[in-house]
Amino acid sequence: MFVDILYLLGGLALLIVGANWLVKGASALAASLGVSTFIIGLTVVALGTSAPEASLALISSIDGDPSISFGNVIGANVANIGVVLAAACIICPIASGMTLLRREAVFLIVSILVVAAMGYNGMIGLDNALVLIAAAVAFNYFVLRSAKVERAAKRIEQVEGRPTMERWRMLVYIVGGLVLLILGSDLVMNGGVGLATELGVDEFTIGLTVVALGTTMPELAVSLSSACRLETNLLLGNVLGSNISNSLLVLGLAGLFSPVPIPGDFYTLALPVTLVMYATLVSFMYLKRKLNRTTGAILLSIYLAYLVLIMI
Repeated sequence: MFVDILYLLGGLALLIVGANWLVKGASALAASLGVSTFIIGLTVVALGTSAPEASLALISSIDGDPSISFGNVIGANVANIGVVLAAACIICPIASGMTLLRREAVFLIVSILVVAAMGYNGMIGLDNALVLIAAAVAFNYFVLRSAKVERAAKRIEQVEGRPTMERWRMLVYIVGGLVLLILGSDLVMNGGVGLATELGVDEFTIGLTVVALGTTMPELAVSLSSACRLETNLLLGNVLGSNISNSLLVLGLAGLFSPVPIPGDFYTLALPVTLVMYATLVSFMYLKRKLNRTTGAILLSIYLAYLVLIMI
């Protein structure tokens, strides 16, 4: 138990340092490219913080147990909105009036519906996996096209305000931050699983809570660090981009190596709860233009209700 506690504390320390490095590097990169931090969060940061889910999906799929990857992706997506974004909203109100942001929020709903459609026959096979990967590529292409338009519009501002950080230093901060986040989340997850096992918690509950929350630790660390630095566009881009990457790219990669079984209770419980959570988020974005403590409290309440329903 003592070793598990050391894993937890060491992992949290790495998460804090890694998140600060990544946010600092990503902010500088956005300024250097002349695009918003939302674009960087939606692509570079989101793909990086989805690495734990991707690695778990690939390993479990290659080992012939892809059901773990599906449960982790769905659990991580719900936790990203119900815990990560909710915590950030409670700490710092987040403006959500950007046109691009609203479009991506709607695509959040589309991505989970695509997964539901692909797996309606009870399995995500190779053909479904290719469709999911193609959708992920198309999404990132659309985002990069939007970034190109935005960069052209801001070209004058970019000339007037050159970034103060060298490119190599940005790379060190971003890559080093991602490495520390992945290592930290792995330590936290191992320590949490070991501690829960010592306390007699069953494997299903551990997978639902500790593993899902453990793989979302990078997103949580980045979001809290972004909130503290008032980098709310980076925060939202990271959460939305990570969920879309999980649903399309991570599940697609898992399906390449082994068919991913879709449990029936996904359609009766997990999917409805996910859609309610996503719809609540999109509604606040369109109606309120700001995600505040009320938004965070509602999203967190939905997540807690989801846990209760799962355990009944």
